[in-house]
Formats: sequence, C-alpha cells, structure tokens
Amino acid sequence: MKKKKVAIDARFVLRKQRGMPLYTFMLCKLIPKILYQHQFVLFINKGFEHNDSAEKYQVRLDEICKLDNVEIVNADAEDEISWEQLILPKLLKTHKVDLLHMPGNRVCLFTRVKQITTTHDLMEWHSLKIFRYYKNRSLKENFYFFRQKAYLWAVYRLGLSFSDHVLTISQYSKRDITQSFPKLKNKSSYVYHGIPRGFKPPLNDTSKQGVLMLGGDSHQKNPENMLKAWAQLPEELQKAHPLTILGFVGGEDSIISKTIRALGIENDIVIKGWVTEDELIQAMQTSKVFIFASREEGFGFPLVQSMASGTPVVTSEADVLIEIGQDAICSAKAEDFLALSSAVGSLLTDEQLYNEKVKKGLTISSKFTWEHTAEHIASTYLTLLK
Repeated sequence: MKKKKVAIDARFVLRKQRGMPLYTFMLCKLIPKILYQHQFVLFINKGFEHNDSAEKYQVRLDEICKLDNVEIVNADAEDEISWEQLILPKLLKTHKVDLLHMPGNRVCLFTRVKQITTTHDLMEWHSLKIFRYYKNRSLKENFYFFRQKAYLWAVYRLGLSFSDHVLTISQYSKRDITQSFPKLKNKSSYVYHGIPRGFKPPLNDTSKQGVLMLGGDSHQKNPENMLKAWAQLPEELQKAHPLTILGFVGGEDSIISKTIRALGIENDIVIKGWVTEDELIQAMQTSKVFIFASREEGFGFPLVQSMASGTPVVTSEADVLIEIGQDAICSAKAEDFLALSSAVGSLLTDEQLYNEKVKKGLTISSKFTWEHTAEHIASTYLTLLK
C-alpha cells in the first residue's frame, strides 16, 4: 500500500488524563507504532483545549514525538466550533490528509476527507433540549446555550451520518447508537478501552482499608446515592473503613457538598480532589472497596482499573457496568442507596465473597489492554485507507 497520511484530532492529549483524554493519548502513542509505514499528523490546540499544566502535557507530547512518523501541529482556536469546523478543514487541506480520526464525540462537517468518529456514548444526545430557556440566565447567555445545543444537534443528527466509520467503546454504546441512528448499523463497531499496566494488585493486600469513591458533580455520576450508601453503614464499619473521595467535587452548591452537609458527615470523610495517575493507582490498591454507581456510562474506566488493582467494586445496574463487570461486581439499582450500602457492607464483612470477587475481577480486567484496542482501530484505518 502506498504511504498515506492520517490525522488525529489530538487536542484532548492536553487535558487531564482520564476517560476521553486518556483514550486519545493512547491512540496517538500506539497506532503510529503499529502503522509505521504511514505518516501521522496530530492536531492540537494549546490556545483553548486544555485543563492540564503545560509541563505535564508536554511530557506526553514529547513521548509521542519520539516516533519518526509523527508530526504534531498546533493551531489555536477560541472555541470548539471554530476548531472543528473552520481550523480543522484548513489543516486537512494544507497537510494533504487521507484519513481523519475524531476521537472525542465530534465530527468535522466541512471536509471531504475520509473520517472515523469515536462516539463514546450518546449521553449528550439523549439529554439535548435545544429550546430550553434558562430563567436565571441573561438573554446573551441563553443565546450561547442555544447555539451550543444547535451545534450538538448538527454533530449527532447530521455529522455521524457523514462519517465513514463510527467507533464506540462497548456493546451497550454500539446498541444505543445504532438504535438511535439506524443508518450507522453497517458502518459502526466497538472495541473496549484498555487500562495502564500500573493498575495491578498490591504486594501486600492485608493493609487494604476504606471505601473509595470518585467525584463527578453531575446527575449522571450519582454522587448523592453513593454518599448515602456509605453513611448507612454501621458506625463500626464507617470507623474502620472511612470514605475517601478523589476527583472533582465542586463548590459549596455542588451536589456532593450539599449531600455531605445534609448527611452531617463533613468530619468523617476525606476529600483529596484531583490526583495523579500514580496516586489513583495507590488509592485503588489500598482501598478495601470501590463504589462506582453511575446512572449511566459509556464504558467506565474506573471499574476496570479497580478490578485490576484487586479491589472489588459495588456498581449500579447500568447496562454497561453489568456488561463490563460481569459476575465480578456487586450491583444494585442506582437510586437504591440502601441496597448499595448493603452490597458495600457485605464485601467488608464477608471474606469468602470478597475473595471471590477479587479473583473474578482480576481475570476479567486482564483482557482489557490498550494494545488490543489500538490493533482494532489500526485495522479500521487500513480498511478505509485502501
């Protein structure tokens, strides 16, 4: 095959590494190695699209740049619409690109270049209310929200049909996408995420203690019921296994902050905020139980990370969490905090159940590798480059 040029919308590499940004970084790191015979150009936007420090994201960019067939091009844009629909088409033309991969739930509408879109889930689409008016917002702010929602409508309703192939990250998400957009049935596929090799059981698991929860101040993440679940544990279990929250918690008016105050557990829990990957690995390894009861997920990185760390997980009954966790998890309905609490309590007190879930979790999580993910996506590239 003649050498071709592949472009990846790599701006998410500049973000803190979880979910979609981690997915993008691993693709940029691994696929050029697999398809070494082709040239890759990675487009980034340092002027707008980042929430990590320049020092940290530069380390990632330097790692990618070690590959001889990779070029990184920065082009600043003030917002995502300008980047996706004005800047990208110009870059594709300038660099004579043969294939574009949009890995972050977006589509470049104004190009004739072949395009792969990764649509992680349809949560944005299902919650989209274009004509909603916010009474507590100014007319200017309402217009901005209308513009953003109208744009999202165009991306999903029109843009996905323009894509030559739609990738997604679970059977659940593929089923949801093809049911919502039947025309995509014959040009879509799924491949699971991988997890970094650092997530593995601790050498000494006798020191495991505490219940771990990740932040995320949104209805979808269901933090209020996870907090209530821990607060329902018997006092002796609370003292022996305090709750630690990592990640985004929000301000005084956030769901998490309000629930903590309402439950009166301000002095009984530990809030650490954003942590590094190494700190997350340590927290996963040393916690006794991880609670991850989102109302909806496209995949659920933390579930697999925790299983790989030898820490059993209590989840909601969200379809994708059941799909990924199989019989290694304990689950209950997202709204039933009493049942979630009971599941956490069972793992903390039933040693046989605990060991059984740990063993099953290690077996299941071993199948989720970034190498497998990259091989599948590279194969899709080759099919479209023919």
